[in-house]
Amino acid sequence: PARAAEVISSNTVGYQKLTLKPGYNMIPNAFVTVGDEDLYEIRDMFSDDENATANRGIELADRIQVWDALDQIYVSYYRMTNRKGDAVWWGRADAPTSETDDTFPDYGAGAFYYNQADSEIELTISGQVKSTDTAITIAPGYNLLCNPYPTDLEFDDLDWSNATANRGIELADRVQLWDAENQIYITYYYMTNRKGDSVWWGRADAPTVATTDPIPAGQAFFYYSQAAASWTLSIPTPVPAVSGNN
Repeated sequence: PARAAEVISSNTVGYQKLTLKPGYNMIPNAFVTVGDEDLYEIRDMFSDDENATANRGIELADRIQVWDALDQIYVSYYRMTNRKGDAVWWGRADAPTSETDDTFPDYGAGAFYYNQADSEIELTISGQVKSTDTAITIAPGYNLLCNPYPTDLEFDDLDWSNATANRGIELADRVQLWDAENQIYITYYYMTNRKGDSVWWGRADAPTVATTDPIPAGQAFFYYSQAAASWTLSIPTPVPAVSGNN
């Protein structure tokens, strides 16, 4: 993906540098709070918010858009400033004049970040890598998720028994990774052969063969589920449980 990511982890504590292109970028919720593994509040997500563009006009400010899979809509937050320009905060779109205390809906969720600048900016997230497997609820339709761990995730590493495979890509479950450089999606489909006795994840431009592309460490992505009801996808942690933090 065009969005560069670097994850450096010591035991279960680390940080991730996000190089954000102008326009839309997918970002992960890849850490929990150190010690208690609680969800981060959106206002505390970045350690270097001074790199973000703040503005009293929400269309001119940097934005974070969190996906609500239940209602299939975005919940948006803006980097706001006061009239004097001497205070900045993350405000929710429906209440932008006050700092939000919202958290991400789940660990393992993703979001879109809109960079107003004409050039790349770098933002840093940090915290504790979750020490247990991550169970993600997949709702019908679109879900904005991420690989929350500091290692690449192979499609074959996961149990897809609840996913829908089909020879027609519009009837199959899909994974869509965002290419921030070109502002387009790279799409994969859960495919099956004519007999229906073999399934695999195929890239849209070569769906008849199993992809060897991984989902990179910390990469956010859309997952489209064809199922009529929610199901659970488990992502195994590569990080062994430890008694303390380094």
